[in-house]
Amino acid sequence: MFNPTPSHSLNKQGFCFLPRIFRSTKISTCRSALWEIINGNYETGVKPENRFWETGDNPNSLIKIDKPHLCNKTVWDFITDKRFTTLLSETTSSKKIQIWHTQLVWKPTSKGSSGNAGWHRDAQYWPFWSERGLYTAWIALSNVTKNSGPVQYIVESNKWGSIDGLDFFSKDLSSQHNILAKTHKDYKITKGILSEGQVAIHSSLTYHSSTANKNIEPRIGLVVHFCTDQARKIELKNENKNYLDYLQNQKIAPIIFQ
Repeated sequence: MFNPTPSHSLNKQGFCFLPRIFRSTKISTCRSALWEIINGNYETGVKPENRFWETGDNPNSLIKIDKPHLCNKTVWDFITDKRFTTLLSETTSSKKIQIWHTQLVWKPTSKGSSGNAGWHRDAQYWPFWSERGLYTAWIALSNVTKNSGPVQYIVESNKWGSIDGLDFFSKDLSSQHNILAKTHKDYKITKGILSEGQVAIHSSLTYHSSTANKNIEPRIGLVVHFCTDQARKIELKNENKNYLDYLQNQKIAPIIFQ
């Protein structure tokens, strides 16, 4: 198994940091493409699945847009980069990698708690997936420092059970820490300090959050949710029962390694 940082093991700690993968010119081109999407310009003519920020909204709020890879060919080419996809396979010891979701996450200078993302684990939003074989790659498209609101991970929380009351959209991190302290008193947090072009990978079961960006420059990330050959779909009978039907369409969910 590829082990980029001996101090952080994907299986043991629940996350790891890869070395720099993308060059500056490619990063700059991708950033420009994401900015076009933020401003509602969709090169392919395809709209994103969801927008959680619209032009005219609070400029200091966290900008989150789902499936930007459908909107712009530059973004598509970026996340299907051969070296990137090979490292995902090596890091997760997988025979198959399929991208099933992406997110644009652009964090301007924060005002108060405007840049906070609450403690959560991705699996709590994915009832249609099994717990095994699901990962998230967080690609840094800017330098991520301790002051820019990096993603922070709770070490070995991938081995915890589910905790009620934690949510990505809750910005009250203080209250969430109180919830965490009641179930796990001595938990340890590691911040994802990354250079642009680096990638952090975490399990869908790992609890993570982020705080305010105190820098002038935005903190920019492209999130890639991917499944491996160990992932299994869960049959549902509610409104999400057909959500993953698009996995059969590689124009939406490309298989990038097999």
